[in-house]
Amino acid sequence: MKLSFRKDLHIASLRAESEWNNFKVHTLLQNCESKQPSINAYLGARYSRSADSIVDIASEIIKNNTDAAERLEKIFAGYGHKSVGDMADLFVCIENIPMAVVMKIFYSSPVISGQERSTRFQDFQYPEFIKIPKEVCNDREVSKEYERIMLKQFKDYKELLKPTKEQLKKFFKINEDSAQENSALTARAFDTARYLLPYGHNSSSAFLMSARAWSERISFMCASDSVADNEISNMLLNILGDSNLDVRGYIKEADGLIRHTDPNCCRRDSTKEIISLLEKELSKEQITNLPESEQEAIKISYSPDCMEALLSHYEALINPLGSKREFEFSESDQEKIGEIIFDKHDHHNQLGNIGQSGAIKIEGFASLGTLKDLNRHRSMERFMPLLHDQIDMDQELGRRNDQCYYLCNYLEIPVFSKLRKEYESRLEDTYTQIRGWREMAKEVVSKEVCDEFTKYMLPYAHNTRYIYYGSFDDLQYVVNLRTRNGGHISYRKLVYEWLRSLTYMDSIWVPLLKKIIEPKIDDKHQFVDRG
Repeated sequence: MKLSFRKDLHIASLRAESEWNNFKVHTLLQNCESKQPSINAYLGARYSRSADSIVDIASEIIKNNTDAAERLEKIFAGYGHKSVGDMADLFVCIENIPMAVVMKIFYSSPVISGQERSTRFQDFQYPEFIKIPKEVCNDREVSKEYERIMLKQFKDYKELLKPTKEQLKKFFKINEDSAQENSALTARAFDTARYLLPYGHNSSSAFLMSARAWSERISFMCASDSVADNEISNMLLNILGDSNLDVRGYIKEADGLIRHTDPNCCRRDSTKEIISLLEKELSKEQITNLPESEQEAIKISYSPDCMEALLSHYEALINPLGSKREFEFSESDQEKIGEIIFDKHDHHNQLGNIGQSGAIKIEGFASLGTLKDLNRHRSMERFMPLLHDQIDMDQELGRRNDQCYYLCNYLEIPVFSKLRKEYESRLEDTYTQIRGWREMAKEVVSKEVCDEFTKYMLPYAHNTRYIYYGSFDDLQYVVNLRTRNGGHISYRKLVYEWLRSLTYMDSIWVPLLKKIIEPKIDDKHQFVDRG
């Protein structure tokens, strides 16, 4: 790894020097001359144990030239690392990592501010994605076939983007002299064609999290089964925390607050143990008649039973498509599961997404492209089996090719039937190739490596399970925001159907349904309105 620093930009950068990835991590400093986040954390710690104004405390620190980072070391015992680490925000950008990893970081970080790079603004003429490291696979044929399947999907995207744009232009009668209409056309064509892209394409994201949150993310990524997660966690630790890497001018803002970063295996280990326990009782017969659309898949319930929700999450890792016969657990089963959970988890080590639930439960199946956008609503509790290392990938792919994906809603318009068949043909060919690669890879690589790189090959169209939870306020916020013109038609349609389903549960939602304009796939005004 190579560390550099641009003092004029206040940016420190760490670049991986590897044949299999081009990862980069940048941290944007608040102040090049001092550890401002550490100072902020120290001010907060002092403030909590003083009757003085923050102005007086800050004046004292400046007057005495107090080393905030050094003083923090001495007061950790009295305050605890977490409460102090929460007050030091660090701005980090991670570049050229798989989109699947970007989504997982947003998904698994309950408190996070961030922006991910939109596929609308990426150039896929020169495809970029991580290779399989030689350290985990020395079989060249397996690596070459993986790369061939990834490149095949980029090729499909490039070949269908132009005819998709032309047919959308013709159907919606786009005015070539209107910059707004042409801009909308370009965006909608990207929205439709991106379903062909592999979910492992390189992307970049900016994140603002506290030192405590970064410490936890490093710890969990370090314990992940994913080689990409492991590499990224190592880079984050080296640029933010204590390391042997140094470069002139770079003062690490909160290195003393990047703590407890050893691999935290609690979530992985407890999940594996509980899955092993449930597999003895649970049939691996999955549901085979999956819904034909994202809208048909929706199920909504109020105040779901906490224990039912928890067990259903573990069950979804075993049977991602749904079990034909659900596990009926007894009090004895609950106690065994509780023993595993409380042996591994406490106030320092929480369960994470698998242990979340809420007042209103919304579940169903949707494309990865749709879920990518909805994943940013971190006010809602979320559980998506595919984003967990412990999902049974053979079961996730245990269905016919034509049941593995959903297409963009615009392709439901009858005049696009021929174009739709071309999308379907290419996607079904992709799934055939992915399954063939898995059978070959299983002979030479570990299950963990096989599963990780299978996920990178899955297209944006991949149809996978989601379970979201929210309060009344969470749901009204998401509905109001995500049904508006300007957004991707798929999540607009899906969230509108969430609302329609809510009205069947309780009439309080009816006025909102009357207020919201229904997203329509053939409405030109909605098509060209960028919001």
